[in-house]
Amino acid sequence: MAREVQSSIVEKLVVVLDILAKAPGKLTYSEIVAASGFNKSSTHRILSILMGQALVEFSERDKSYTVGPKLFSWARAAWQKTDLEQIEGQDLIDLGNATGMNVAVAVLSDYSATFIRTRIIKPYKLAVKLGGQSDLHCTAVGKLFLSHMDKVELDKYLDTAELEKFTENTLTDQKSLLRDIEQIKIKGYATSNREEFWQVVGIAVPIVDYDNRIMASLSLWTPTRFASLEALESEAPLLLETAAKISARFGSMV
Repeated sequence: MAREVQSSIVEKLVVVLDILAKAPGKLTYSEIVAASGFNKSSTHRILSILMGQALVEFSERDKSYTVGPKLFSWARAAWQKTDLEQIEGQDLIDLGNATGMNVAVAVLSDYSATFIRTRIIKPYKLAVKLGGQSDLHCTAVGKLFLSHMDKVELDKYLDTAELEKFTENTLTDQKSLLRDIEQIKIKGYATSNREEFWQVVGIAVPIVDYDNRIMASLSLWTPTRFASLEALESEAPLLLETAAKISARFGSMV
């Protein structure tokens, strides 16, 4: 019985902390009662416990509550431990097994996409290896990074990029590339239709942090003899779902 009571209290503490953490501003006592569904005496007891541990702060001026300094301290400590190791090898294995496609994780490095994780099921001799780099304008991962740049950063890239032609499908003029970037923003994922290598198609989605900033791209790619771009795009829901699960480890709540 004591264990059940303790569990119930912990669950209620978490509920109230979650309400305060997600609120856009401070909340009054009545607002917390309404949002939690707890009775007034339980809410008062929970707030007292949380305030005693510096997890919640009370403002005498406007009689409101907000998250306390200890919670911010925990968040900072957790964030300092968070790096790209949160993207586990098993994520790539599961995605590769489910789709039958090659899987890769890339990060933005200057104005190139650097591949830091790969899971190769269908080899292609010209494909970029682990640690290799690709241009941004001709790859799904690269165009995904471009779509997440603000206007100043994107303009700077366009001022310096050569937009080299690799295949018949490579986008080599800024207007075409910008149109593609706008479509990426609408769809939520980027594609490369034989733009870097004539025999390769790819699709990429973002891995984001707690502030919805892109940290890396998660992509599927394959030689065209195994699948078309349309077949890859049919895997977009699963790819987006996997990226969302990984993003949650970085604090994303989207």
